Amino acid sequence: MGPPLVRLLAGMMLTLAAAPLAAQSGTIRGSVVDSGGAALSNAAITVEGTGLRTTTGTGGGYEIRGVPPGTHTVRVRSIGYQAGTAQVTVAGGDVIEQDFNLGRSSVQLAPIDVVVGSRARHTAEEELAVPVDVFPAEELQRQGSTETSVILQAVSPSINFPRQSVTDAGDVVRPFTLRGLSPDHTLVLVNGWRRHQTALVNNFTYGMGAGSSGVDLNTIPSSALDRIEVLRDGASAQYGSDAIAGVVNLVLKDGTFTPFITGDAGQYTSDDYPDDGTTVSVNGGWGVPLGRGSIGLFGEYRDRQPTNRAWADPFEDAGTGRPELADSINDIGQVVDKRNPVPQPNHHWGDGLERDLLTFANFRMPINQAGSSEVYSFGGYSRRDGAGNGYRRSTGNNRNWREIYPLGFLPNVEGDVTDFSAAGGLRGLVADWNYDLGIEFGHNDFDYNITNTLNASLGPCLGDPCAPGQDRVLGTADDPGIPNQTSFFAGQVIREELVAAVNVARPLSLGLPAPVNFAFGAAFRRERYAIREGELASYVNGFHLDQDSADVAPAGSSVFPGFAPTDATDRNRTNFGLYADVETDLTPQLLVNVAGRFESYNDFGERITGKAAARYQPSRRLTLRAAVGTGFRAPGLSQVAFGKITTNVIAGEFIDVGILPVDNPAALALGSVPLRDETSLNFSGGLAVSPADNVTITADYFHIRIDDRILLGATFDDDATLDILAGAGFPTLAGVQYFTNGLDTRTQGVDVTGNVRVAAGTTGILDLTASVNYTKNRIFRVDPLPQVLQDAGSTEPGLLDSVTAIGIEDERPDWRGTVQANYSVGRFNGLGRFSYYGGFESAQPGFCDLCRETYGGKGLVDAEVG
Repeated sequence: MGPPLVRLLAGMMLTLAAAPLAAQSGTIRGSVVDSGGAALSNAAITVEGTGLRTTTGTGGGYEIRGVPPGTHTVRVRSIGYQAGTAQVTVAGGDVIEQDFNLGRSSVQLAPIDVVVGSRARHTAEEELAVPVDVFPAEELQRQGSTETSVILQAVSPSINFPRQSVTDAGDVVRPFTLRGLSPDHTLVLVNGWRRHQTALVNNFTYGMGAGSSGVDLNTIPSSALDRIEVLRDGASAQYGSDAIAGVVNLVLKDGTFTPFITGDAGQYTSDDYPDDGTTVSVNGGWGVPLGRGSIGLFGEYRDRQPTNRAWADPFEDAGTGRPELADSINDIGQVVDKRNPVPQPNHHWGDGLERDLLTFANFRMPINQAGSSEVYSFGGYSRRDGAGNGYRRSTGNNRNWREIYPLGFLPNVEGDVTDFSAAGGLRGLVADWNYDLGIEFGHNDFDYNITNTLNASLGPCLGDPCAPGQDRVLGTADDPGIPNQTSFFAGQVIREELVAAVNVARPLSLGLPAPVNFAFGAAFRRERYAIREGELASYVNGFHLDQDSADVAPAGSSVFPGFAPTDATDRNRTNFGLYADVETDLTPQLLVNVAGRFESYNDFGERITGKAAARYQPSRRLTLRAAVGTGFRAPGLSQVAFGKITTNVIAGEFIDVGILPVDNPAALALGSVPLRDETSLNFSGGLAVSPADNVTITADYFHIRIDDRILLGATFDDDATLDILAGAGFPTLAGVQYFTNGLDTRTQGVDVTGNVRVAAGTTGILDLTASVNYTKNRIFRVDPLPQVLQDAGSTEPGLLDSVTAIGIEDERPDWRGTVQANYSVGRFNGLGRFSYYGGFESAQPGFCDLCRETYGGKGLVDAEVG
């Protein structure tokens, strides 16, 4: 993929070099009035495809100079009025008069097609100084999926949505990433309002996403989406914490529209994998009129059955002494000579079961006859029942009892995920000031239900209790008094966010060549994170010996021991933010934007961030853009509060291992310190070229440096660690992990896109699009071991183990690309797409430092007709 990208960029440069010099320009001027003839000030005038724009003065007049010769579409928009357009032909030196008369319409805060990237009025992404992709509903519906995250990955190579397996709850709630960074480095908005994160902490994930909590896009039905906007640039100065990689804004459908319902069904079927991954989904919507307003109602149900690519296990013999032999397994992992009763394959590698019920609504109602103000609200409720698997426990494993599972067992992590949100507010226009004030609340919780498992320490009895307790004498006071089980409620994690905000914006005439778009606002946010303990049997240690030795069997529900009372917590924090954003055209060709933001958190302090961006269009066919800014991400409340300890017995000793909050006394004894915010420096630069009216090519370079990255550190468990813990009063702790600001990283890459639209036949249209993303992550600083461990002579290799380092730098494909052709004529539509995923490397826990698994790139081809 590398050479094609070089050739594409070289071709773009040659195109620019061959572009003719612009001819003498002209001028367009006129006035904008309402249906009663009253002048409209601050109306936005745009000459599409040129980057030229202005706003009307107090008398409704406007003038745009430097218009290239040719025929142009001039568009005018004003809050509370219908948009107006006109075709204007300009010759060199001409002054063309073009007036507009606008009728009233229902209000929006800003009459724009693009929300992210700027707080000024923009009608298209190409007008912005930063790279923004806009994917309309029509394009989203052509991607062959109803999962919002899968759709977004299909249309945007900058987005990655890994389908991880055997990651406990990570099989049920999967985060997406932007530009190769962590899931919590991307801010997600819905209708411009911050979306709450999931309650799940990815503590079983290695690499870039280790210890993160992202946003679950699959809680929003794709049928509710009018468009998705992806800002591929750091934006903390404009939107606050988390926007280091960029911003994804989901814009909901509004207005009135006829009811619709669609159904999809699919399955992967072959001789090797029959009836694999059957997926059925039904979704629909209805835009219901309510007086002058409307409410959009949306729903979706999805049933996705598991996929499995596991091979037969050549080691399991169910105690018969007759395992499946390697030469009895064919080249696709199937057993051809069955030698024991264990079902094959007995592991699970692939998607788990998932059933989703999603609902959403979007309400808007003008509150005055003129339509200059409106109330709005939106929100939804979703429920997911999902399942993932752990590693198989074989017949003779010390985590099994033959009396319960004679052939061993494959434990399930079944997650019940509940998500709901609601937002509402008032927006409109007062004395030429646009305002938007409102409040938003979001909730997400995850119930851990562990099935097809057991708690080995409770013994082999499912009827009467047989676990002896710590004194190992059955019938005494310390007995747990409960039998074993095959399913457990292992606890619940909860995440909530409450946001109240006010935003104000207005173009101001300050004597510059164009009005200055000035915006400012304030926001208050309260976050809550809680852990609720599981049932007693899910975490208790019954101290029963295991089935084949004198050692005590491992405690807790196998695959995921429940949260104990000592793990339970309920924390909250607040923060307050102020921002200001200024944008103007210094010349008809040069747009500049400057933004600044102040944030104050009650748990770690304050942070000031800033950003500057510029867009220069020397000719109609060429646009140059660049931005530089600082950013930050506050420590996630879940990273501050999450803790989980598991108790086991090894070689006759009671051992506790787990993840501890940084303020836990045991973590403090090993050198933990309070978490600080991550800080970033983001630079981007690019160009957009239009060698012909139906051809657009863009290329953008980005460089993101993040200091003091928060990660879940390596497990400290050497002799020096144990001595320190014993001396601090924790003799049973034998392994500790905690979060730390332990490393600095650099992420850089290139995004290239191209689009061509041509006529096909007499009435058909053929759209050809291509996009390529190259992203590379590098670690260039890792903190040394805490001084207390160094002083004790610790042999720990460092804060970062090799598995995590490989995961950060090499776990995702460096190259991603798509080429798509879409043909439409009348009601017929056909789509063909080629997607490429570059090679990557990974490693598993327990591998040697130099042991890596290398995977080559893969190409996928799909087609759709309708």
